[in-house]
Amino acid sequence: MTTPSTTMLLRFRTMALASQQSQRLIVSPLRSFSAAPTASEATKQKVLKMKKAKDEGPSNTQLFIHAGLPMIAFSLMAAWVLKNSIEGKNKEFETSRGQASKSQRQARMDEEQNDMLEKLTKIRNTDFDNTKRIERPEEILDRRKRERERRNVWYRRFGRWVIGQ
Repeated sequence: MTTPSTTMLLRFRTMALASQQSQRLIVSPLRSFSAAPTASEATKQKVLKMKKAKDEGPSNTQLFIHAGLPMIAFSLMAAWVLKNSIEGKNKEFETSRGQASKSQRQARMDEEQNDMLEKLTKIRNTDFDNTKRIERPEEILDRRKRERERRNVWYRRFGRWVIGQ
């Protein structure tokens, strides 16, 4: 880290170098200005630019990354922790007083359970006849055949033909 006195010294040196270069340009009339700078001048210019950048200090983005971003992250995490702790405290307080509110999903589940229990009690209250006989397949076929014969009697067929079914 540079102190103010070293910063002043570096600025003074860069100003001195810049004035020496301008004097060389004025003094040397043989050099053409359209020619590209030599390699040594180019390196000197790069060194000067680097020193100026060091003298100016860090850029705004670097400052934000090093100082601002951690502060924002800390603030957001602190807000999240506080929100969760307050919600937990309120939930415990409500449960201790018996006023715990249910989520929508839990309320729906309770409602479905009550409906199912009502249906079960209705079924239990009706008389269940366990002695009812189960029909055999042959009996079912005979019953269906009788129904077809009843439906296809000539006067019913004639009635359907008149109506147009």
